[in-house]
Amino acid sequence: MPKLKFYDSESFSFPIGNKKIIFANNKGQQTYIKNRMDRMLTKEPETIKWINNFETDSVFFDIGANIGIYSLYSSVIKGNTVYAFEPHASSYKNLLDSINLNNLTKCHAYSIAISDKVDLSTINVKNMHEGVADNKVGEQGEYYHGCTQMPLNFLVERKILPQPDYIKIDVDGFEDKVIEGSMQVFRNCKGLLVEIENKHINYVDMICALGFKLESKHKRNEEEHNYIFVNEN
Repeated sequence: MPKLKFYDSESFSFPIGNKKIIFANNKGQQTYIKNRMDRMLTKEPETIKWINNFETDSVFFDIGANIGIYSLYSSVIKGNTVYAFEPHASSYKNLLDSINLNNLTKCHAYSIAISDKVDLSTINVKNMHEGVADNKVGEQGEYYHGCTQMPLNFLVERKILPQPDYIKIDVDGFEDKVIEGSMQVFRNCKGLLVEIENKHINYVDMICALGFKLESKHKRNEEEHNYIFVNEN
């Protein structure tokens, strides 16, 4: 979990070569934003390497975007079209602010949880600080708020969203629901990066059965790994 601190700044800037990514800050409260930003290139180097291989005309879906570390990176560095999905209200608001600060006209964010059904549900959250992790869609704990769930199959088949080339999924144990509602969309993707908990390991074979090759596996912690798949069809 990133560290929660106060910072007396309107925004943070992360230079990469001759470009920079700006992250909005909330001066009025503690935040995880700067800690997440500082670890952007080192926390998941496999994700950065994966995004670096995207084509500039590609479409990238970032499911479980949080404050948009990888959405913003892809949009600023690659210049491609990005769709970010984040149901946590405060992290979503921060992502919108950062998109605006970077003047990203091809980076679109939606406050919905990609799932296996259309539903008005809840999300159990640890707190309302921007950048918090381990929020649980479909649960109602001590602190929660409303959450809209929608399957990717539903959104793409009806042309509400375009067919993505690449999809990243990081949804704190909710990946089974995301995968179940996205299988048809997966078939036409070039690549996937999915964080999968050990209890959902069977979904690795399900994705491979669609014609994907498991290119690499990266340990996140004792219970989770990032799996990178390439479509061989």
